[in-house]
Amino acid sequence: MTGVTGFVGEAIKLHLLSKGHDVCGVHLRQKTTEFGHDHHHIMADVGSLCAVQKLHAEVRPCDAVIHAAASLNMSLFANDLTHTNCAGVLNLLWLANQWQCQRFVFLSSVPVIGIPKQHPVTEEHNTEPRSAYHASKLFGEHLVRLSEKEGVKGVSLRLTAPVGPRMPRSKLLPTLVSKALTQTPMELSGTGSRKQNYVDVRDIARACELSLAKEVSGVLNIASGNCISNLNLARRCIELCKSKSGIVFNGREDCEDGLEWDVSIDKALQTLGYIPQFNVDDAISSLMTEMVGKTR
Repeated sequence: MTGVTGFVGEAIKLHLLSKGHDVCGVHLRQKTTEFGHDHHHIMADVGSLCAVQKLHAEVRPCDAVIHAAASLNMSLFANDLTHTNCAGVLNLLWLANQWQCQRFVFLSSVPVIGIPKQHPVTEEHNTEPRSAYHASKLFGEHLVRLSEKEGVKGVSLRLTAPVGPRMPRSKLLPTLVSKALTQTPMELSGTGSRKQNYVDVRDIARACELSLAKEVSGVLNIASGNCISNLNLARRCIELCKSKSGIVFNGREDCEDGLEWDVSIDKALQTLGYIPQFNVDDAISSLMTEMVGKTR
């Protein structure tokens, strides 16, 4: 599995370990968390074919590959974006082919569609990525599909906006929770009307586990059951934190004002049996617990 030191990857790793899976974690950064007894961790650059060939030569073949590693650079001309997100998935598909893996799970992103134009957003929605990052994810999806001709049984999971335990503090939800806990006014851009679909990383982890057990292919949306506006998200943080924080609009434009990411998970339900078990309240509660614990 790649990307095990990242926010989403770590959640998948911890879930699989808890279910008794043997996880060989590949990551670019120095390991920051323990894998537990008898579990491997390897530092390797998946964008380098030489590094992946070394994995092939030195690591015992795995039954499956979960590819969660990615550069989050949005710049069109970022070398690390094409290196990790494009060459990386190609190299790992080669590795899966050499190992004759039973499954290949690729983590993609719902915003490969661009702007939602059909509601709800299904896997059949037209794709028109608005950033180099999302273009690289769509490229990965195509490679996974093409690799089926070479015997690699793969599926691409399109995630909405991941939230939950150990979430990066720079993101919107942790920022709102922090403001609520410190009784600080919350700033929102635009009118706060953008409706986002937040999926808990613990549900993403379950979707990955289900994908290992089922022979599914193609693209599946992995999301929560509903979406919430930025304004209502701020209000929910205030309510759950029992905060007296106010909400202020900073006057800056939000280019996604009015957009609604109402994402259908019907296909994942039918093919994987995927049913979300966590909602945005659970994510807020987990962040509250983490933040309060650090201040003691």
